[in-house]
Amino acid sequence: DCAFSFDDKLIVTACRDKIVRIWDTESGQLKRTRAGHSDYVLDSCFSSDGNRVVSASYDKTARIWDANTGEVLSDFRFNQKAVSCDFCFE
Repeated sequence: DCAFSFDDKLIVTACRDKIVRIWDTESGQLKRTRAGHSDYVLDSCFSSDGNRVVSASYDKTARIWDANTGEVLSDFRFNQKAVSCDFCFE
């Protein structure tokens, strides 16, 4: 799965290799990687300000990451696989 940032400058990809990647849309270059899930990452997206990324994984977690530093800001654990995620916008 992949999602554009709201300014269309970045793309975040959720991958079966357990890695979340952030790409520059203009150059196509890989900008950042986020490791930490222990199973497939199925979904990911940016917050409206582009400063955070949420990811959902078969490891039964969803994580909110700082898009710039890679720091895990929140870690949510579930009883079953997390297959989708999104930020709620007002």
